[in-house]
Amino acid sequence: MTTLLARAETIKLARLLELSDPTALEFLTALPPEAIRVFRERATDLLFDGEAARMKRIAAAARIVPTAIGAKAAEHAFGPLLCAAVAGSVEIARAVEIARALPPKFLAEAATQLDPRRTAALLAEVPQQLVVPVARELLSRGDHLTMGRFVGAVPDEIMLAVAAMMDDADLLRIGFVMENKDSVDRLIGLVEDRLAGVIRAAAEQEMWAEGIDLLGGVGAENRARLGDLAAGLDGELLDGLIAAVHELDAWAMLLPVTGAMSEESLRAFVVRPAMRDEAVLARILTVALDHDLWLELLPLARQLAPEQLGFLAGLVAEKSDDELGELVRQADSAGRWAAMLPIALAMTAADRRRMAALPVMAEPAVLRRIIETTAEHELWPEALPLVDALPETAKTRLATHIAELTREQLLAAVHAAARGETVDTLVEIALAQDAAGRARILELVDGMDGLDEFLAALSTDTPDSVWHGLIEVRAEIPGNLLAAIADRAASCGRTEVADRLRVE
Repeated sequence: MTTLLARAETIKLARLLELSDPTALEFLTALPPEAIRVFRERATDLLFDGEAARMKRIAAAARIVPTAIGAKAAEHAFGPLLCAAVAGSVEIARAVEIARALPPKFLAEAATQLDPRRTAALLAEVPQQLVVPVARELLSRGDHLTMGRFVGAVPDEIMLAVAAMMDDADLLRIGFVMENKDSVDRLIGLVEDRLAGVIRAAAEQEMWAEGIDLLGGVGAENRARLGDLAAGLDGELLDGLIAAVHELDAWAMLLPVTGAMSEESLRAFVVRPAMRDEAVLARILTVALDHDLWLELLPLARQLAPEQLGFLAGLVAEKSDDELGELVRQADSAGRWAAMLPIALAMTAADRRRMAALPVMAEPAVLRRIIETTAEHELWPEALPLVDALPETAKTRLATHIAELTREQLLAAVHAAARGETVDTLVEIALAQDAAGRARILELVDGMDGLDEFLAALSTDTPDSVWHGLIEVRAEIPGNLLAAIADRAASCGRTEVADRLRVE
């Protein structure tokens, strides 16, 4: 991300230093972009301030000479550089009047030397009929740098009129070298109907650096819009984007975009071949953690295929307890358990137990949010293996939150446990509740349509603690359900358990 921004800054600095080849300053891209920008602005100030007294005299003279004479002097005596230096010191109305008498080619040359910081008030008042011919001249020269310096400094109607003269690649090039990146969203709002073409131009003309810079500079709303547009175009375009991001190491720019994309767009993104490359996945995680983009990564992770998610989960599990605990804390604080639970499920059993034993996982508020998210999104198959790995004290706390679920939510949990291999976990949690809570769950199980599926989940591998727990509460179990559980115990070779369950 910083390399792309630094590259844009070196292009601007090369113009100031009158270097024809900006790559001569490539060594500066190792510096923070802001440092290059500050240096350029200070150098500009030195150039302008060194002639401050002279510029004041010229500005004073401009106020008293006739417009025609002022224009002739500007063009033939002062030249474009000096005119650019003086522009911010001349009364605005007078400067516009003189500019009207100058040819577009001269004004375009002067524009290359203007400092937007010193001429902002003037630029805001220059009429459209004066700007458009100058912009056309700059475009004919391919001078996107000069045009980029004034985006945001002129009114919207002028920006719109000038944009109409550009092709999509022009818009992309200008966006890359914009002086004020805060104006990117404003520009996008004006050319909203051309965004798909701009993205295509990035692919077709191999301008992904400029395209990625654009994606990384927009606000949250436009991140979603641009990301969804890119994902909806075609697979080859996405392949080009992913390859360029990886080559430029620009994941820090793209992750905020994927974090704002729709689930449908993310699904289109993660099925691209490059996203199955372990080197790519590893780099994405590293960048996410190094740049505090973990929360932006989670929506993408949620859409990964099991093999991809398993690899990512393994990398997450390599973090220290403190680091892993912080990642869990961030996901919890942001309400991202819907994305965090699949990662936990994709971990090995040992790694999942380690995660479940973290102090943050024992906090009642965290446990409550896990259950609430699980119930809301019906994530019981993902959540129950993590619940199973929790320490007994945490399971006891969890039982309280389970009891607060609606009948429909509880039934969904029971069905999920029956279909998976976690019925033992659910029975343990049910037995940890008070009598009223146990009665509620036992009633649900007794009346559920998939009772045979539930009973079949009790097997020869069911822990003794589960069978003994059922024996302890046999008086609370409805008669038909109790008889069915006893029969199941007998078929599993647990004759002693079956006999004790049948005792009157």
